[in-house]
Amino acid sequence: MFDLYLVDYHLHTSLSGHAEGDMEEYVETAIRKGLKEIGFCDHAPLPEKFPFPNKESLSIPLSKFPSYVKKVLDLRKAYPEIKIKLGCEIDYIPNYIEETLTLVKNFPFDYLMLSLHFLGKYPIDHPHFQEVWEKLGKDKVFQSYFETLGDAISLGEFDVLAHPDLPKKFGYQPSFPLLPFYKKISSLLKNNEMVVEVNTAGLRKPVGEIYPSLSFLQILKENQVPITFGSDAHSPKEVGWKIGEAYEWAKSAGYSEFAIWERRGYSLHPIGCVFKKIVS
Repeated sequence: MFDLYLVDYHLHTSLSGHAEGDMEEYVETAIRKGLKEIGFCDHAPLPEKFPFPNKESLSIPLSKFPSYVKKVLDLRKAYPEIKIKLGCEIDYIPNYIEETLTLVKNFPFDYLMLSLHFLGKYPIDHPHFQEVWEKLGKDKVFQSYFETLGDAISLGEFDVLAHPDLPKKFGYQPSFPLLPFYKKISSLLKNNEMVVEVNTAGLRKPVGEIYPSLSFLQILKENQVPITFGSDAHSPKEVGWKIGEAYEWAKSAGYSEFAIWERRGYSLHPIGCVFKKIVS
């Protein structure tokens, strides 16, 4: 119908405690909306000794992690009409990251997605944990976020960077220009051969903008950093949510290709012809 290969590589599950719906519903929604590939990419277990009060509300419990992997592989067999990839979103938490990296190496992931939610003990993007914004102030949050993100990328252990300018979620902006941070992060991503996710979840948040911003995405393109696409779906109805707009966003920044994943490697596929209201 359209010269367009729709993918959504960022789907969560109810196993992580803050999403809803059966995994079969996610797959069937993707098929109905015409997606060619999806990737379940739920949160790896938070480290055992990390002092967050309710880990099971934000990540898959360690005891259920093998079940998550098996379920995705079983769905791959049950729905041959769509390509289903196995991903994992890994929170970078300094001093704890080796525990998580050791865990995920035991499973056949197609891609490992790096994310940064926590500065200190609390997530900067969670509406119930605003202490970090109040304590540090918005300038320090943005600065610390990008500096810590640079440390995470430099480990060279990840394939994709999720929602790269996450601190803008609530509509906050720092008093200083972010361009130097965009340039530094783009250079690090290029040097570590990583891909960036163009993520539509920001359109559902107060900021009302795709991650990353257009100016950030243009710098990523200048640095020849590849991209891929995700909705960050936490319910079946969000699968493929405004992915067509993400494709347009990427094209407006100069991109003509995106990455598709298999067993920690990617190939590039043309973006093709995009119509903004294909998927909603």
